[in-house]
Parts: sequence; structure tokens; C-alpha cells
Amino acid sequence: MGIQSESALAQAYTLVETGEAEQAKRVLEQALTADLDNNDLVFAVHCCNFWLDTLEALPSLDGFDQSEALVSQWKQFRVLVASEKNPSERTVYAFKKCVFSLALEGYNVAGSEKNSRMRAEICRKIGLCYKKLGSYETALSHLTEANTLSPGSAPVLAEMADCYDLCGETNIAKVLFREAFFVGAKDIDLAFLDSPLISLVVQETASHGHVGRLLQEWIPVYGVIMGVFNKTRELRSQEVGHLLQDIYAEENALKDAANDRMLITPRLMNLYLRLMDFYMATKASSQKLTEVRLKIKILDPEIYNALYART
Repeated sequence: MGIQSESALAQAYTLVETGEAEQAKRVLEQALTADLDNNDLVFAVHCCNFWLDTLEALPSLDGFDQSEALVSQWKQFRVLVASEKNPSERTVYAFKKCVFSLALEGYNVAGSEKNSRMRAEICRKIGLCYKKLGSYETALSHLTEANTLSPGSAPVLAEMADCYDLCGETNIAKVLFREAFFVGAKDIDLAFLDSPLISLVVQETASHGHVGRLLQEWIPVYGVIMGVFNKTRELRSQEVGHLLQDIYAEENALKDAANDRMLITPRLMNLYLRLMDFYMATKASSQKLTEVRLKIKILDPEIYNALYART
């Protein structure tokens, strides 16, 4: 890469990070006229074109809606990046800094919200922005506030787990990820989770052909199989009662041919595994453990073998 191209990219990155994608595009296109085969320049221009409409539309929206538009568009941007053979990490980083810095500004403006549920969501989004910007401890402080305002929220717990793993607190991350995917796997947006721990589980689950909603529902099961979701908190007696009720409800749902067995199976498997955790933690009788293992075997023999073939 020539010195002129390197200089243009450096200048463009500075402009992008401050939200000036249009000006960055002009700098890049000028450099591209003298270096047509430069893939980094081409990719950077492509990224500028992708973001221009979103960035130009921001002034017409209020602070919270600006942030929501940016965060939503980031998911589409990830699709664009994934389609590239050799995307420039430095270019992606520049746009990440731009998008989540601007989104953070909007969420902070909305941070005075009095409604506790809405306030919890704003705290979660602020935490997400700080996480994406690499400020993990600050992110955790906002996510902890969100968890206090809305206890047991799967998206909040998943973001907290992601932060803890990125901070090197793997055991805490395992507990929180297991809890999050037990509480509400379908509510967790995988597009914003970055940690090595969850990435491994997602990749393994996807390798078995699961996509979309099924991918999310199977993640806690494969997390247990892999020995990643091997940390869990002890359930309270009231929670055990709810767990047994949920198992009964899902077992009945499975008997109805009108229901989607493909979705019910991983949800029920997740419940069985949680019950196994409880029985093992409380040193329940071998009969109870055997009963749950038999249910797992009947529900999905392949998963049963993956879980217990070596025990």
C-alpha cells in the first residue's frame, strides 16, 4: 500500500470516528483514483456508502430514536462485513466507534426517563454502547443498574455475562450466560454478544444446523454439553415449583401435534437440564436423577448420548 493511500485511510478513519462519513468518503475516493486495486480503500468507501443515509437522517429524529436507528443498522452492517472476503478490521473499528459513540449520546439524553422498565432498557443500551467501545467496567455499572431495575431480564443478564467474559471473569460469565439463556433464550440478541465464551457455544450450536430461533433455543443445551454452561446458581424453593410447572406444561404441549415440536424440544431439554442441576446440587435420590435422564433420552437420544455417553 502506498503512502498516499495509508494517509488517506488514516484521515478517513479520524473523520468516520467523529461521524463525518461523507467527508471521509471524498478523501477515500480521491485516493482510490490513484490506487484502484486497493481493497482497503474500496471496502472503506463501501462502508461509507452503507452508513451515509442513516447518519444523514439522524437530525430528523429525537435522541432515543437516533440511537435506536444506529444500533439497529449496526446489525445490518455486520451482515455486510460478513459478506466480505477480507474486511479491514481497522475500518470496522472506526465505524463501530462512530456508531456507538453517537448512540451513547442519544441514550444519555433519554437517561432521565422515570418509568423503571424504560429506564432499565436505556441503562442496558448505555451499557451495550460502553461495551462496544471497550469500556467494560463502565458498561457493567449501567448493566447492573438495569438488572436492579428489571431483575431477571435475559437480555440484561446476557450483556452482563458478555462483559464479565471480556474482562476475564469467566466463572461469573458462565453463571450469567446459563441464567440468561434459561430465563429467555428467544429474547437475547446474539448480534451484540462478542465474548469468546459465547462465540464458541454459538459456533458449535450452529454447526449442528440450527439457525434463527432454533439456534437461540439450542444454545443453552449445547452450552451444557460443551461444559461451558457448567456454572449455575442454586434455585429457591419457589423457583423449583415454577420449574416443575413449566416442565409439565411443555410436556403437554409436546403431545399436541399442532405445536412446533422442533421448538419445544430444546426448551424442554433446557428445563430438564436445569432440574438435573438442582437435583445434583441438593444431592437428590438416584431415582430422581434417573427419571430425568430417562426423559432426556426419550426426548432426544442423540443429545442424551452427547451428555451422558461417557458417564
